Amino acid sequence: MAILYAYRARTLQGRQAKGLLAAENESAAVNILREKNLFIVDLHPTLVNYQHISLSKLLYKRTSQRDLAVLCRQFAVLLQSGLPVFQTLGITAAQTENPALKRALTEVIERVESGQTLAGAFRLSPGVFPEMFTSMVEAGEASGALDLVLERLAVHFEKEHEIREQIRVALTYPAVVLIIAALAVGIIMTFVIPNFMRIMNDMNVAVPLFTRAVFGASESFRHYGHLAAFALVLGAAGVRYFLRETVAGKEALDRLVLRLPVIGRLARKVIVARFARTLGTMVRSGVPILSALEVIKRITGNVVFARAIEDTINSVAEGRSMAEALDKSVFPPMVTRIVAVGEETGSLEEMLEKVAAFFDRDVETAIKRLAATVEPVLTVVIGGLVGAIIFSILVPLFSIYGSFE
Repeated sequence: MAILYAYRARTLQGRQAKGLLAAENESAAVNILREKNLFIVDLHPTLVNYQHISLSKLLYKRTSQRDLAVLCRQFAVLLQSGLPVFQTLGITAAQTENPALKRALTEVIERVESGQTLAGAFRLSPGVFPEMFTSMVEAGEASGALDLVLERLAVHFEKEHEIREQIRVALTYPAVVLIIAALAVGIIMTFVIPNFMRIMNDMNVAVPLFTRAVFGASESFRHYGHLAAFALVLGAAGVRYFLRETVAGKEALDRLVLRLPVIGRLARKVIVARFARTLGTMVRSGVPILSALEVIKRITGNVVFARAIEDTINSVAEGRSMAEALDKSVFPPMVTRIVAVGEETGSLEEMLEKVAAFFDRDVETAIKRLAATVEPVLTVVIGGLVGAIIFSILVPLFSIYGSFE
């Protein structure tokens, strides 16, 4: 039975080519493209070939960076101990705790047993194993240094996981504080303020304008709060769809993020660190630079930088240096200078790893600085909001107290 493959490739003149082709297996598809004098950038089976959706993909979380790091580390250690690939896959699958990853590894074992290459078997599970992983495994198979490639992949995924955890930890405190503050304000506006309104009305106390405004807000919140909440959820869902599912929305969000005073600088540093680390890891592992850049373009996470990488790919395909192309893009000048030195001295992967190390440290510092800035700002804003509500209650109480003197 023929399998339908989607491919992206380049001609001998450097032009892009993409499309679909039917072949018995991946090797046959590769031969067909080579007969057409095409340089393969990406080749994978399309979703049309799948007859069902794996239940594990619906019930269990997707593979995390930490899961991939552990997988690569275990795989590399077992290979270095002298075990064959097939036996290593079986041991790794048995030790894996993530159910979705365990099932995917079991399917990989079946594919390898049927005669597919290891990279081809991993590539048939694109929702579990990212494109960078499969490309580097393919390079490791071709060079005979699969264990070293898996070690580098483990280091890469561990660093990605570490950065994500740092960002998550930095954002956890503000998120918790905002949720607690919203609940507190909601309780005050729903239960506390109405009681004071009844007391003031019963005593015919004249209340100031600010207090009347708070009382009015409380009344509106009690009567129309559910409608406002529904509209807020519906609006948030619409905005999320626009920003996540449409090209215009993604581009608008990515440009906005890069322009924000503090968040924008942090986002740039994270993207540049990921670019340098991923490219350095892939080039050192034997992946062709054009293939590596194609993979990075799809995982960069920002439309602006993805377009800059696309321009770099076109420039490199036309014979120009990568540093020359990066120099005309959104990448920092320091990156382009170090890349130029690496290209001139033949040590590009080493220079890229130095760039990644520098920006990784810069990202850690920026995250700590962001957390240190957000916490006092949130404290002041939330304290001011709650204080204003309490002040609106105390002012008429002072008036009542003064009337008894």
